[in-house]
Amino acid sequence: MEENHFRLLRQGQVIEDFGVAELTGRFVIVSQSCDVVQPKRELIQLAPLVQLSDEVVHRAAVSRENPRYPLITATDGGHFADLAQIASVPKENIATPVTAHPYSLKDAREAREFGLAVGRWFGRFAVLDEVQPWLVPVQNLIRAKYEKPASALGQVLQHVAEVRVEAEDWSNLPVSLTLHVIVEAGRVPSIPEDADLSQVGKLPSELDAICAAILAEKSPVRLAILWTSFADALASRCLPRAKDAEDPAIRDAVESISGELSSDDEFPLSRVRRSEQLDIDFLSDPTPY
Repeated sequence: MEENHFRLLRQGQVIEDFGVAELTGRFVIVSQSCDVVQPKRELIQLAPLVQLSDEVVHRAAVSRENPRYPLITATDGGHFADLAQIASVPKENIATPVTAHPYSLKDAREAREFGLAVGRWFGRFAVLDEVQPWLVPVQNLIRAKYEKPASALGQVLQHVAEVRVEAEDWSNLPVSLTLHVIVEAGRVPSIPEDADLSQVGKLPSELDAICAAILAEKSPVRLAILWTSFADALASRCLPRAKDAEDPAIRDAVESISGELSSDDEFPLSRVRRSEQLDIDFLSDPTPY
């Protein structure tokens, strides 16, 4: 094997017919690019490139609800890497020169998205079974509305970079949760210290009405308060379904849940370490890349 055998290959590229008998067909490189290129890394991780015939599974993969199948290309109905079937192959077993298939990712942005998808598959936080039903409603709400910009909520969500959940101690039930709604930098005006809040007037309290008001509001002070109300209203949707609430273990798992608004350029690293990303990865653009 030549020393530079893999020098042109990168994570997310598709290869085929690479001389390993038990691995036929097309495979996506899952290993980090630096591990692929360096000769001293003796193994390479590959995931089969698959198409999804089940409409429900396909739809979940395209919308990124199912982290098992990151999209590689939309060509011919879509091709995905199956991260549940990753194989680790000694590089020395790959005897022929390897070239990338045209189905491979086409630019740095797509490569960044794929790298984040691999990290999501392996790095998702395991929320307690008793707590997860409290978070499902807001996950489903965001998934349903994010791709519908005609709705006020869908338009507001376009400016939400990330949603995180924090608990003092996940293992000590019941937990008190904080839903961190992290908004794009510059989106929420600062409230001056000398602002006369008595002149703000009445503000909506329902989520849809708050979103409509955010889109129309011209007053910086009222707009800042509306964004804070948005975080609170989103947190208020974290309630288990009536069927789930019949289970005392679920009903009593959460003591309280509150919303907290932050800007993505001010959210401190200390809070990142104490919180977990709500598994709705499509909210954030994969930058920088």
